[in-house]
Amino acid sequence: MKDIIVVGGGTAGLIASLVFKSNFPCYNIKVIKSSDIGIVGVGEGSTEHWDFFQGKVGIDHVNLIKETDATVKYGILFKDWKEKNTSYAHSLILEEPKLENNGDIILFNQLIFQDKNNPYILSGNFKKWAETNSVGYNDLSLNFSVSNQYHFDTHKLNDFLKKKFKKNGIKIEDHYIKDINLDDKGNISSLINDKKEIIKGDFFIDSTGFKRLLSSKLNSKFVSYQKYLPMNQAITLSTDLNLDKGIEPYTKATALSSGWAWKIPTQTRYGNGYVFCNNYISSDEALNEFNKHLKTNIEKVAKDIKFEAGRLDKFWNKNCVSIGLSSGFIEPLEAQSIGFSIIQSFSLVDYFKAWLINPLASEKYNQEMIDSFNNTVDYIQLHYFSKRKDSKFWKDKPYEIT
Repeated sequence: MKDIIVVGGGTAGLIASLVFKSNFPCYNIKVIKSSDIGIVGVGEGSTEHWDFFQGKVGIDHVNLIKETDATVKYGILFKDWKEKNTSYAHSLILEEPKLENNGDIILFNQLIFQDKNNPYILSGNFKKWAETNSVGYNDLSLNFSVSNQYHFDTHKLNDFLKKKFKKNGIKIEDHYIKDINLDDKGNISSLINDKKEIIKGDFFIDSTGFKRLLSSKLNSKFVSYQKYLPMNQAITLSTDLNLDKGIEPYTKATALSSGWAWKIPTQTRYGNGYVFCNNYISSDEALNEFNKHLKTNIEKVAKDIKFEAGRLDKFWNKNCVSIGLSSGFIEPLEAQSIGFSIIQSFSLVDYFKAWLINPLASEKYNQEMIDSFNNTVDYIQLHYFSKRKDSKFWKDKPYEIT
């Protein structure tokens, strides 16, 4: 065992590469990405797993914020979920920061960067964030413990993570994979790119997103969860920041007629998306409703993504592990996609040495990942237990309870 090949240059593949290299520095790790394909990249938020990851691979939070247009995430504000005109907050901080100069807007650069052009603000009280964006702060330049979660510009986050590759000795190459070779035991032995060049490896990580390039060659099967989570389409677009009030340090999730909309702030813009069930609303109708919600008049969305909630029957199959969207997807609610990629990567590290001795260790890994996935599905489905009946979607509640 010497050469580890990671296929896919999105967030999941980069996370898996850094985690694997930090734990097994003796292995050669190569990431294969294709500029022709790109990444989903719709703007993302982190979960509590991010802090563990960034500590393990040596990411400095100041550089992260500066280079990825990141903003601090103190929680998620849920609007209109239980009933219309109601809200609740999922706070991610264990204790409120001590407030000074309550009500003053304090620029983030005054705390860290001394850059007068940086509009970032911090806020201490969730009720005030939601109602007025009135803020207070403590000395976060010395102590950043009040929050260790972020919103990212996904493309800039990926560029930032790739910079870590050079320091860690991880190689990254640009290839379009055309075919996959298997050995006589059904393991992947090599990849063939569009120039008919052979890329050999001993172990492979599939982070090719919904294409599932490697796992499909190994006959891994997709297990649908659509009967539990009916959301199957998302449209995304960007809007300008309203700097009169500063930037909210939280994600906003608002329930709409046939699903819900997210609003994620970075330092330069808002990333917005409408996740819906297209059995109840068309793409054009969804965009029209989305524009009314955002008070915009945008004619063309940035991305229109169709998906189905579900997972592979085997996350780890032969000498290949699927991590990220290639292994399964639930939906964007609660920003659990990056978090699950981190869980998968560290669990892979835990089981890898045992697998080298006994291949049955992959079965234990698979069961652990299935349990984790199912637990998250339960958690996400709970959000839809609503009293709303103002649209056909909310009347029907078109899902089976897990």
